[in-house]
Amino acid sequence: MTSRYLLSRRTILRTAGVATATIASGLAVAPRAFAGAVPDFATTPFTVGVASGDAIPGAVVIWTRLAPAPTAVGQGMDGVGSVPVGWQVARTPAALESGDLVAAGTTTADPEHGWSVHVDVTDLRPDTAYAYRFVVGDWVSPVGLTRTTPVPSADRAARFAVISCQNMARPGSGLFYFNGAADLGRRDDLDFVVFLGDYIYEFGRPGHIPNRAVVSLDDYRRRYGQYKSRDAMLALHARHPVYVVPDDHEFFDNVAGGDPDMTEAARERFSNALQAYWENMPLRGGPPVYDAASGRKHLRLHRQVRWGRNLDLLLVDDRQWRTPTGTILGKEQMSWLLGKVASSHATWTAIGSGVPVSWFPGFPGTMDKWTGYEADRSALTDALGARLAARKRRAFNPVVVSGDTHRAIVTSVRQRQNENSALVATEFVGPPMTSNSGTDFEAYLDPGAFRAQYAYGDPGSLSSYRGYLDCTADSISWTAAFVLGNAVERPGGTVSVMDRWRVDAGAAIGSVYRL
Repeated sequence: MTSRYLLSRRTILRTAGVATATIASGLAVAPRAFAGAVPDFATTPFTVGVASGDAIPGAVVIWTRLAPAPTAVGQGMDGVGSVPVGWQVARTPAALESGDLVAAGTTTADPEHGWSVHVDVTDLRPDTAYAYRFVVGDWVSPVGLTRTTPVPSADRAARFAVISCQNMARPGSGLFYFNGAADLGRRDDLDFVVFLGDYIYEFGRPGHIPNRAVVSLDDYRRRYGQYKSRDAMLALHARHPVYVVPDDHEFFDNVAGGDPDMTEAARERFSNALQAYWENMPLRGGPPVYDAASGRKHLRLHRQVRWGRNLDLLLVDDRQWRTPTGTILGKEQMSWLLGKVASSHATWTAIGSGVPVSWFPGFPGTMDKWTGYEADRSALTDALGARLAARKRRAFNPVVVSGDTHRAIVTSVRQRQNENSALVATEFVGPPMTSNSGTDFEAYLDPGAFRAQYAYGDPGSLSSYRGYLDCTADSISWTAAFVLGNAVERPGGTVSVMDRWRVDAGAAIGSVYRL
């Protein structure tokens, strides 16, 4: 049997020999030492590929999940217990093939975790590229590429993409294609990719598997199997490390995870969704922990991405802790965010949120955005305003990146929800990867803060432009390009830069200009 996933006998023996020879330096023996415990997979168990994420200067998490039939009930793993999985890290793909490894070991893929594997590879060099792969028996995974972050003192530009809202099932029937993700999978000039929510959509359409709303843990696992086995997602994750936070559709529409009145069925569904999210993402830590007080699982997902001295990216989780009317982040996370805003020393302090912070007067659905949570929003905007007032003593350049609206928007965050209030941050709302909407958004934009918005035709039609946001943050400026295409119904559709915007470090908020 031949396959691009099948490890040759010569490679097995060579890798085993290298690993055995390096035991003294701390590397584990090759995974073939555990071959007797490996199921006899008739096809590759690596159908959902590999991924890496949560990189820091000396470590990165590498991930895979065993699923020979990723969209079938049980994912093709019925009757299978814990499976030993070998992992290998080298400086380049060629070094992986030759056995010149910098780290290697074995772990287990356990059924209670959906046969997912999360390996926190430590003792790596800062700001360094690596290649990695996994091995189960004679099967080898695709090779993934990743990199660690620079040390905090490094004057290094950060270039990254921002993605949100990638529904794959078209209304009625048919599929949307992730042409923007496919483009990212071909790029070699990015440091990382940020997902700001709606990685999957939970509702049922004819194109979805299963073709109904997902509820059970197996349902969510199958839905992730469908999304993650798309060629575009396989390529993106194999090419770039990622940082991820969810929005609502990883759970269910407009979910408020802190709602004390959530029904027992909704709590169980929420826990299933969170478990599947952790199983399918390269997250450090976990799995989710059951909280008896709330009757559902929770997982800390807010965190800081520090890229040298030019970027502090503060990723927030706006779903797990929000209540219907009280708080969007919860007390602990809100305190963390305010503390990070107050203490950030980076050239750019960016907040990554699944939903916009900006105020768009009269826009439907504002209760689902930061504008529906005035106490939390005011606490944040006051903190931004305080730092801006003191920027002569300490540099501060605040930016928000968000998604959810199914529009690409350049705007400014007002300290209060009125058109006379001060501007306290620049916000770039990323476009949807695929999702569409029929809302006439332009009618609701704040003219005093508005800079641009992109729908390009009927926003509910297939001709609307969709894609991703491409950002570069350095010591001089922040640039944001909207990379868009209007052929999401075609698998070979392309994307290109439609517009590019720049904010200079030290400039007044609102001083955004088109390049």
